Amino acid sequence: MHKQPRWFWLVLWLWPLAAHAQDAFTLTAASLQTGQAVELDTLGWKYSPNDDPRFADPQFDDRAWETISTTALNLDHLPQSRWQGIGWFRLRLRVDETIAKQPLCLLLEQWGASEIWLDGRLLQSVGKVGVTTATEVESNPRGITWPPLSFVLEGGQEHLLAIRHSCAVLQANPYPLGRVKAMSSSEMYVHGRDAGIHIALMLTATAISTREPAMIASLTFIVGIVALFGGLGLLHLCLFAFYPRQQASLWFGLLALSFTLTQIGNYIRVLTRPGLVATQVFYFNLFLAATLGLIFLLGFLYTVFGEGIKKKFWVIALVVVVIRLGPFFFPDARFFYWVTTIILLGLILEMFRVIASAIRRKVPEAWYVGAPLLLILIFPLNDVLMNLGVNLNQAVVNYLGGGMITVLALITISVFLARQFARTSFDLEAQLIQVKQLSAAALEHEKVKAEHDRKTKELEDARQLQLSMLPKKLPQLPHLDIAAYMKTASEVGGDYYDFHLGEDGTLTIAVGDATGHGLKAGTMVASVKSLFVSLADHPDIPLILTRLSQTLKQMNLRGLFMALTIAKIKEERLTISLAGMPPVWLYRAATQQVEDIALQQLPLGGVTKYVYQQREYELAAGDVIVLLSDGLPERFNPAGALLEDEAAKQWLTEHAQLPAHALLEGLAKLGDDWGGARPQDDDVTLVVLKIK
Repeated sequence: MHKQPRWFWLVLWLWPLAAHAQDAFTLTAASLQTGQAVELDTLGWKYSPNDDPRFADPQFDDRAWETISTTALNLDHLPQSRWQGIGWFRLRLRVDETIAKQPLCLLLEQWGASEIWLDGRLLQSVGKVGVTTATEVESNPRGITWPPLSFVLEGGQEHLLAIRHSCAVLQANPYPLGRVKAMSSSEMYVHGRDAGIHIALMLTATAISTREPAMIASLTFIVGIVALFGGLGLLHLCLFAFYPRQQASLWFGLLALSFTLTQIGNYIRVLTRPGLVATQVFYFNLFLAATLGLIFLLGFLYTVFGEGIKKKFWVIALVVVVIRLGPFFFPDARFFYWVTTIILLGLILEMFRVIASAIRRKVPEAWYVGAPLLLILIFPLNDVLMNLGVNLNQAVVNYLGGGMITVLALITISVFLARQFARTSFDLEAQLIQVKQLSAAALEHEKVKAEHDRKTKELEDARQLQLSMLPKKLPQLPHLDIAAYMKTASEVGGDYYDFHLGEDGTLTIAVGDATGHGLKAGTMVASVKSLFVSLADHPDIPLILTRLSQTLKQMNLRGLFMALTIAKIKEERLTISLAGMPPVWLYRAATQQVEDIALQQLPLGGVTKYVYQQREYELAAGDVIVLLSDGLPERFNPAGALLEDEAAKQWLTEHAQLPAHALLEGLAKLGDDWGGARPQDDDVTLVVLKIK
């Protein structure tokens, strides 16, 4: 046998070390000085599904192990040697002299537990590695561990980084809530790293200065969002409770609280760093809260844009919730995947339709509310389209549907509802002012009406008093034809007529007109009536007028006076006196002419020592005497013109052959025809006496 040279055996013995040196990854200063973590996942790790403490030894020969493309294993890309619930990962690396002896730390994300070994020395245990779920203690740092997993690498030599990792839960049940890609309960939300570990390397100082502040900032943001929208949600629910007509506050309050619950879940997840099962349960609740949020958003849109909550809304809400929860209870039913996708797509498109319809119908502030909501809907729409195999630009989606846009949109909606509430308050305030004004007007109207009713009653009482003063029947004398007439006006003027037949056959006639209106005028008439009854027998008319005037003066009626005509007829002799009354008309049958009997004398009640005059006239058969107040000659027509005496005396001349009652009716009709549609301004009183 040919003897091999010595150099051959030297190469053969050093070959494993040479192989290790070729596989080692060199960490340079340039890769760390950028401030970014150096990803170690895909650096050609050696993997074994077995568990042996010797695997941590740098001298252990792992050349027979499988080289894997990534340590972030998932159930669709398992190593050829499979996953047994526990395994080892080994990586050889070097550092250049520029970063030698600088503190480095590892950034970890994992499901399960790990032991980190460096050059055969245990650096740190992250959780407790175990083959079963009973012995394993899960821990997911989601980045830098605390205290930091810090170490120093010597330059110019090779180092071995070994990781002992377990994920017992995936060995027992790969998908605790069901392996349904439709929900992406593991693949999407744990970033494809189900059974493996994600590991990166970073300068310790950089990690502490960047990762921890970032986490603090994230937690601060979440806490701020929870406080802001939790408060807004409760505020709007209280507004709805106090004012149920504004249903938009109800739906927005529920929407804000659902958004708040998702942020609380994120806050708890970041703080507790749960394991795989707890994380999947968390996302189960997240899906439910997000789905309810979409339903609340649709209810808000229906309400705020005037379409109202109809039966179809409750049908949509029930179907969405049932279908959304279906995959968790029926994990192998692909039917639910497609139905969920279609239902959610229909829900999103329905919200797009409501917003577009409101904008098209030019609903007030539709753009103001609709535009930010359209941006929010980009995110769930992208989720649905991804399930359908359509991928939008993720950077654009993250920007449009991201947290800040959502926050700004919800704040915009809250401001809109606040403006609506303020506008409603202003409207109610304006309506309250209007109601107060109307109430004041109604009260004033009632006062005016009450005053009017009072005056009306007073006038009616005065009219009734005035009418009660009139004779109940006319005197019957063989040589006289007597007729009397009074038509009161809307305002009682106090007209009065009366008769007294003496024992000697003398007929005394009185026609009067009290100044003023209402009860005072009625009082004046009542006083004159009583005085006339007591004084009518006296043959001296001026004495009667003086006594009447003195008595009225003593009554101190403050500016009220009584105009009065008194006439006495005995056989064929007329004695007459006038105190402030219009002329008496005396028609002479012999001459067929009307004479005016006029005496310019003061009304009664003015002075106490005024001396009145009287006149005497002889009467003949056919003569007519007309005693009247000023109501007839001063009757106005609609044009405002007076009837005056001449027209009435002309009519009397032409119809003097008629009996007294016919003459009376004719004169009254003459006045009414002249007045036409114009209301009567004053009482009209006529007494007609015709000598037989």
